[in-house]
Amino acid sequence: MKNTTRRFSIILRAALGVGLLYYVLKVTGGWTAAKQLISAKWLLPWLSALAFFGAAIEAKRLRVLFGAQGMRLPFVEGYRAVAIAAFFNYCIPGGTGGDVMKLYYLAADSRGRRVEIATLIFVDRAVALFCMLSLVVTLALLDGRLVWDYPLIGSLVAVAAAVAMGLLAVGAIAFSTRLRESRWYAYLMDRAPMRSYLTRAADALYVFRKNRAALAKAAALSVVGHLALLGVINAAARAFMPDTQPLTVSLLALLGLLANVLPITPGGLGVGEAAFEGLFRSVGYGGGARLILAWRVGMLALCCLGGAIYIAGARRGQAAEAAATTSP
Repeated sequence: MKNTTRRFSIILRAALGVGLLYYVLKVTGGWTAAKQLISAKWLLPWLSALAFFGAAIEAKRLRVLFGAQGMRLPFVEGYRAVAIAAFFNYCIPGGTGGDVMKLYYLAADSRGRRVEIATLIFVDRAVALFCMLSLVVTLALLDGRLVWDYPLIGSLVAVAAAVAMGLLAVGAIAFSTRLRESRWYAYLMDRAPMRSYLTRAADALYVFRKNRAALAKAAALSVVGHLALLGVINAAARAFMPDTQPLTVSLLALLGLLANVLPITPGGLGVGEAAFEGLFRSVGYGGGARLILAWRVGMLALCCLGGAIYIAGARRGQAAEAAATTSP
């Protein structure tokens, strides 16, 4: 019964994403974006290069965080895990998310530290999200007109600021020595479900109290990745919507990408397009969905690489298993 429900949920989410994507592109005339991508011959290579660069940033960030925990993560291994995660996030409409696959590959040689590695993946995501939210607030301050003149944009920026403050609060709690020495902490850790795992996760977070330089380096890498993304998105906007302003495109694109990460459909398919189109139309620009569609097209090269790595690894595993079975 559970498997049937799970499969139905997967099919429903995939169908919702595809249907929403088709509707948005049909209503907005987004299908012409394909022609524009082909006509702007310089754009697609830049979008693909951005995907590979973003994966390199994430792999480097993971390596920094692993090092703070006393674990070694070669850049190549981190890049492999990120590429496979991208493949599962954007190309596989199933229940196995990219972070699950990332954990599987990163923990392959450290089976006794899976809880710590899962915590590091969470920290990696949290750092990247905090930096994106901080950029949203910074851009809103630089272009205050959008915040004051458009209540929707102002509300979304306020939510982004609140979530960023919430992440800071979670970090402050995780790094609090007084809290860890309190009776409430001891009581919770003694009685909480799966308390051994919870204790290990809390300890892994607390390590960063003395390794804040690693968090700062990871944040700097995230900012570089986000700025590179905004640069390419603004280049795409020049091709699709030449009248837009860079600050406006950057702020709206970041807000749209935040909506894209909501786990409503696989890889945010359809949801991101609807968010981009709605946000850009709210300030008087049409065709916003074309920007995220172009970004998705640029991701295909990285997804193909991740799929090839995954298939090659699966075949090697099957060959090794067959050899072990037939050996005397």
